[in-house]
Amino acid sequence: MAKGLPEILTETVQISFPISKSGLYAISITARCKDSSDLRVEIDNRLFREIPPKKNIQKYDIPPAWNGNQLRGLQQTNVFLIKLESGEHTLTFFPKGQATVETWDFWAIDDSTDITFNLDKQAEDGDKRPWFSFVLVDLPLVSVLAQVSVSWHYFDGDDAKVAIDNQLEPNPNSLLWRNWVWHATPIQLFSGPKKEQKIFTKNLSSGMHYLELWADKTPTLHQVSLNLGKIDLKQKTDQISPIPTVSNPEWTGNFADDPDQIILARVLFGEARNTLVPDEARIAIGWVIKNRVDSSGWSNSYREVITTPSQFSSFNRGDDNRPFVENPLYTDNPIDKKAWEHAYELAGKIISNEIEDPTKGANHYYDDSISTPSWAENQQLTLTISYLNQYEKKVSIFFFQL
Repeated sequence: MAKGLPEILTETVQISFPISKSGLYAISITARCKDSSDLRVEIDNRLFREIPPKKNIQKYDIPPAWNGNQLRGLQQTNVFLIKLESGEHTLTFFPKGQATVETWDFWAIDDSTDITFNLDKQAEDGDKRPWFSFVLVDLPLVSVLAQVSVSWHYFDGDDAKVAIDNQLEPNPNSLLWRNWVWHATPIQLFSGPKKEQKIFTKNLSSGMHYLELWADKTPTLHQVSLNLGKIDLKQKTDQISPIPTVSNPEWTGNFADDPDQIILARVLFGEARNTLVPDEARIAIGWVIKNRVDSSGWSNSYREVITTPSQFSSFNRGDDNRPFVENPLYTDNPIDKKAWEHAYELAGKIISNEIEDPTKGANHYYDDSISTPSWAENQQLTLTISYLNQYEKKVSIFFFQL
């Protein structure tokens, strides 16, 4: 049983761990799940998703997660490499069904040019499935060295393959086994295990990168060495976090650093980022917030209104849209960039009254994806906005003045 966790995970669990010195850290988690059960983790509430990003966020069928249909109850180890500041940090486990976390640990990395994991770990016997994943969080990748042993077992042999950012590394010595860079042959019944070291030179710039190793039968992973190049790991204790701007909107960790236009734009982007949502809805949501700010019955700052718990779902920890609130440009997707800049423009016009209030003073709203809230019962509507979503299903948003 992993420290701080129940023997079997069936619901979300968050644990904290202290970092005494800022720098680069490895966080290793070994877990297993089977059938239709899955498991994913967030570090400091950071969501991990597919590479490259798709229209719909993938959270469980990705290298940093444990997919029960692929693992079929076997063990997978995921190692996250991430820069952390000194202080308390959190690991949040999100099981879907049942999962078992067998071990987890963290340690500091001293040399980013030579991060070596001496593992000597034999895979549990199983067919083609994930085995190890190395997750590089906002880091570059120069090269990877991996050393694996494979053996032949009478009617079948061990195999191992490598994928980096969803791209398989080819085996130049075999057409039949071109996707498995380590491949056992029947002659090894007599010659024994074959240990081979492979080097993959990538020279990838800083970003999110996934290195996957898959196993077939029972290969042994002896060593993995990562070269990230030179990275400044010194603690920037005297550095002042820059005020977020439209071109550099990344959250500083404190929404009090946000100018009014930035934090209002975060809501418009997080709550209604989809291109099918009409501007009428974004403007109406923005005016609900402005009406609260201008009312004596609410906090008189945009930050206080917006960050009040359970008011705007995109600001909730664990919500799918939370990563877009913290950094609207984190996907490097041109469509998201354009949508963020548009949300920022609308936020400025709402604050400065350049756009009239279409809601007739509304200070509450909800959409029909949820049941009618108790506060909306017997209240008079001031505005209804309807549109078709990507499934050509009608969506309606209802606005009220309470």
